[in-house]
Amino acid sequence: MSADLALINANVQTMNPNRPVAKAVAISKNKIIKVGTNDDINHLIGKNTKVLSLGGKTVVPGLIDTHIHVADFGKCLLWLDLTSAGSIKELQSLLREHVKRTPSGRWIIGRGWNPNHFKEKRLPNLSDLDEAAPDNPLILYHESAMICAVNSKALEIADMTEQTSVPSGGTIDKNPQTGKLTGILRDSATSLLWQVVPEPTEDELLSATALACQKIVEAGLTSVHWIVLSKEELPIIQRLHAKGKLLVRVNVIIPEALLEKTVGFQTADNLLLHVGGAVIATDGYLDSKTAALFEPYSDEPNNSGGLLCTQETLTASVKKVSAAGLQPIIHSMGDKAVDAALKAIESASKQMTGKPVRFRIEQAAVLNKELIKRLKTQKVVVSVQPKVITSEFAVWSATECLGVERAKWLHPLKTLLKEGVKVVGGSDCPMEPLNPLLGMQEAVLRKNFCEQRLSIEEAMRMYTIDAAYASIEEKVKGSIEEGKLADLTILSNNPMTASTNKIKDINIEMTIIDGKVGYSKHSLNG
Repeated sequence: MSADLALINANVQTMNPNRPVAKAVAISKNKIIKVGTNDDINHLIGKNTKVLSLGGKTVVPGLIDTHIHVADFGKCLLWLDLTSAGSIKELQSLLREHVKRTPSGRWIIGRGWNPNHFKEKRLPNLSDLDEAAPDNPLILYHESAMICAVNSKALEIADMTEQTSVPSGGTIDKNPQTGKLTGILRDSATSLLWQVVPEPTEDELLSATALACQKIVEAGLTSVHWIVLSKEELPIIQRLHAKGKLLVRVNVIIPEALLEKTVGFQTADNLLLHVGGAVIATDGYLDSKTAALFEPYSDEPNNSGGLLCTQETLTASVKKVSAAGLQPIIHSMGDKAVDAALKAIESASKQMTGKPVRFRIEQAAVLNKELIKRLKTQKVVVSVQPKVITSEFAVWSATECLGVERAKWLHPLKTLLKEGVKVVGGSDCPMEPLNPLLGMQEAVLRKNFCEQRLSIEEAMRMYTIDAAYASIEEKVKGSIEEGKLADLTILSNNPMTASTNKIKDINIEMTIIDGKVGYSKHSLNG
């Protein structure tokens, strides 16, 4: 048999412990048929084989993002990019240029500004934004996404005044002298305007998500777990697939409420697109202090968050999702919520008689020794987003909000791995950057409680073989082995030996999905 594609003169990091490193890979159709030396692969090169000599570049298993909101990412790609603004005047200039191309009255959404980058060293205000865009309502997000600046037109449409109620966990800034709104909304208050922002049409959303899929491939990802937030996303996914614009393998993760909406959601190739799991929410989030804790938040002694459902309801939901043939994916951040999730899993496990279910807890943030022991016993997969972990310490001030002792057990990734719990990685894009190499770097360079730092190999597993395990696909992808799907990511440098603070800067040279080149930074001449 001749190969269709041969990669030679490479540094192949297989993530297969039986053969960790190789020099070359041969592919036929959509499968890997040989992993070995250049000589091993030379025997499979025929007259029609496409040969790529990689000059020592690194080949890793196709990277997998286990938590990404693709539709929201697509919407964000259509937003005005303000990351280059080095001053408020430059921000205004970018706005004016965008306004020229935007009909009067249409909303303008932007992202990426940071006052620390501004010459003025201050936040933009109503006057700044009104001057640049008087006739278009604006929402401009800070690069952290936890703060937004809006103009008077936006406040007018949303009917926001100084008397507007502030949602729990949020702040609406006011001028200390006059009491007037400044146009800055923080934390949960940033969502106040979304109820009056028109939703994109289905065709607009289709274009946005197609663009997102292209960016995903360019990031070196070959598979994603698409976290669906609304029923409108389901026909979009199907249309993208029908048009050949999905580009990556998609494991669709739906909210439990949409279980009935996925009846008949089938494709000819279940490995390219399928509905794999349903999210069951047990609590809220740490940053809004709605994650359910056994003991109150250290800086809010009267608040310990709360569960979103009873134990009976949670257990019933886990059983319902399992009975539907889907993977229960339980969102639980606080220790009380993780305890409730494990009780539901333990109860459901005792009554299951058919195909074994692989349970997954999303976040599992605040833990302790007993909870980790139970996670191991039930073989629960823990899904995290390493960049979010960094934000919880740096932006949310986790140590102050939880206290030092509990903060030590916030996302204890190294401890989880030592105890034999599978941990998988995602981006939470667009809330955090898409870059999977950045996620690996964050796990390796962890600044708070350094004893929880991972090795680069452990971090790589989170985005390859263990990520495949999370969706019960470790037998067909996640490592470079003969017989597995030909999903590969080619990197400019070897992350295993790169400076740890440079891992995120490694270039994606090529993404191969199902044996085909989905993205190449350069021409494909071998």
